[in-house]
Amino acid sequence: MSCIFCKIHPQKIIMENDYFFVIPDKYPVSRGHHLIISKRHITDFFELNASEAPALLEISKRLKDYLGQELNPSGYNLAMNSGKSAGQTIFHFHLHFIPRY
Repeated sequence: MSCIFCKIHPQKIIMENDYFFVIPDKYPVSRGHHLIISKRHITDFFELNASEAPALLEISKRLKDYLGQELNPSGYNLAMNSGKSAGQTIFHFHLHFIPRY
């Protein structure tokens, strides 16, 4: 498989749960930009199963708390592209978690 997210080195992971892991974005649009990536290779948000959906919320809240303590942003953008026409370029589920100042 040639998916770059399926090949992430464990040293890059800053937190995880049973279904997702978090890494810093390689090309951040702001300080603290991270990606929440599914451990299971699925294409997009619409393929999350009933166990993954609440786990995504849980790790999102943990990441917000972590970034709040470390960087104290005043807001966040959470973004995901689903489908080529929506701008998706890596077809493995990931959520951009972008602190704003």
